[in-house]
Amino acid sequence: MAAVVVAAVAPTALADQRQCKVVHNTLVCVAVHSPPRSAQSLGPPRPVASPGTCSWQGHVYPCHDKAFGWFANSDGCYYDTLTPQPAYSSRLWEGHPAGQGAIYQFMCPAWAGTGGGWRWRAASPQPVTVTPAQLAQKALATLRLPKPIPPSSPSGATLQDGRPYTVVRVPTWYWTTPASYRAKSARAAAGPVWAQVTVTPAALTFAPGDAGSTTSCSGPGKVWTPQAGPWAHAPGGCDYSYPQSTYGYPGGQLTATYGIVWRATWVGSGGTGGSFPDVTTTATSRFAVAEAQAVIVK
Repeated sequence: MAAVVVAAVAPTALADQRQCKVVHNTLVCVAVHSPPRSAQSLGPPRPVASPGTCSWQGHVYPCHDKAFGWFANSDGCYYDTLTPQPAYSSRLWEGHPAGQGAIYQFMCPAWAGTGGGWRWRAASPQPVTVTPAQLAQKALATLRLPKPIPPSSPSGATLQDGRPYTVVRVPTWYWTTPASYRAKSARAAAGPVWAQVTVTPAALTFAPGDAGSTTSCSGPGKVWTPQAGPWAHAPGGCDYSYPQSTYGYPGGQLTATYGIVWRATWVGSGGTGGSFPDVTTTATSRFAVAEAQAVIVK
């Protein structure tokens, strides 16, 4: 014959609903009062019971119960989040500020002479399930991707007024430092679950700042030197020829934008893996485009 434990914890002003089940040969009936009017909806269906066992004071209990929620090893009670939440009040939240924690329906099968009700709790005892994809996102967020470091001036020379410049119809080389164009990786783990992200530079881009289209090349580009000559194209195609001067531009200069396109992929535990959308880091440089009958190399 099963013993009967009945607990009525709801205020008399609120309607009670009893939930009964046999726990360790004891019929436990919990009188759970209805939440305030703003929280009377039953909400979405509860999750199906998951495997696993928990314990409290030497007794073993299922970690999850479809009727009562998730078991807390800290106090021997089941907790289920009220959905929707009651309207905030300092009393209900036990003095905690709004937005911190939540109100849970609870049931304590191991407590003789008591049952459950509802109370504030900082977090659900439900185990946090982390996937490799989530860990990959976390690892990616830890990486600081370098910006390109543009040359001080495309031609390495300055006009008489000190403005850096390039010349109309002359191949203008663009580049960044090799140190800013290197692959990076990061790893994140939670117990046996792990993920590693590798971010690789895929292209160096150059938005010329005039009416021309953005160009790109693979690799960090190559620094122009006088030995290359004024008409040589950059190795790998990292150059652009301006069709017109910057006469009439504010200050007689334009603003070119350099970019490094980063490609991110990841692998994780359980044979998982994938990729993230490309990210571009950018930097700018201002210079003039001059017209000249001859190219003067300084």
